[in-house]
Amino acid sequence: MKYGKLLTFLAGAAVGAGALLFVNSKAGKNLAVAVASKGLELRERAAAAAELLKERADDVVAEAKCLNERKKTEK
Repeated sequence: MKYGKLLTFLAGAAVGAGALLFVNSKAGKNLAVAVASKGLELRERAAAAAELLKERADDVVAEAKCLNERKKTEK
């Protein structure tokens, strides 16, 4: 069992080296660019959805405040 950590480290190093070689290749670069592009697109969509949700929440809060003010003036 004392070689387990060493083997895990070596396996990780081998995977890292392979990933580095793959990313440095033309196909790897193209794949990395495509993945990054989709990631940026997803981030933009998430930001837009969050902004829409915030606007709707602000509308609900404003309507609740308005309702509370109407109730106060009716009393």
